Amino acid sequence: MSVAPRRMGGLGESIMLNAVIHNFQDQLEYSAELSDESSWVSFYKRLWPDMIAAVRIDKNSQFQKWGIDREILLPNGKRFSVDEKKRKLDYGDLLLEEWSVCDFDYENKKVIRGKKAGWAIDPDKRCDFVAYAVQSSGKCFLLPFEMTRQTCIHNFSKWKQNKNWYPKPAQNEGYTTVNVAVPFAEFRIRLWEQMHRKFGSE
Repeated sequence: MSVAPRRMGGLGESIMLNAVIHNFQDQLEYSAELSDESSWVSFYKRLWPDMIAAVRIDKNSQFQKWGIDREILLPNGKRFSVDEKKRKLDYGDLLLEEWSVCDFDYENKKVIRGKKAGWAIDPDKRCDFVAYAVQSSGKCFLLPFEMTRQTCIHNFSKWKQNKNWYPKPAQNEGYTTVNVAVPFAEFRIRLWEQMHRKFGSE
């Protein structure tokens, strides 16, 4: 089960200053463990029983920059791209990345300056879905990416007011990633709301 474009800081657990500093290469290797490949393929086969291929994209490339870890190919010619996220423990929430790279004030627990948008709101991502796996509980969520992104854009300001949910920083070598930890139930409600709009004029 892997994470792309290998921004594992975004899925690391919340840490405080002087705690563990994530090493990018270590997180890359964790995300790309081939021992998880059969679990990913089984997950996709349950969704698309007739799929003809689930192609991993591990090499550093434009696909990775677009947030694409996997291509699913179907017999009818359809193909879907997936960004795979993996988290070790189940905290009952989704760790939604606000900033992939930022300057963070650990003493006052606030973002000083955002430098690169996190995967949850990145307008340059081109994947169709985000597959978010939680290893300890065996859960995996297949999220439609654009609806997920819009949900985050519309709700981050409200979610960030909850100090139990935000900020959730992960200190990497030379930069910090910041996340919003949103309970599954809350996210599901807001995603549903985002997918529904009044038809026609007001």
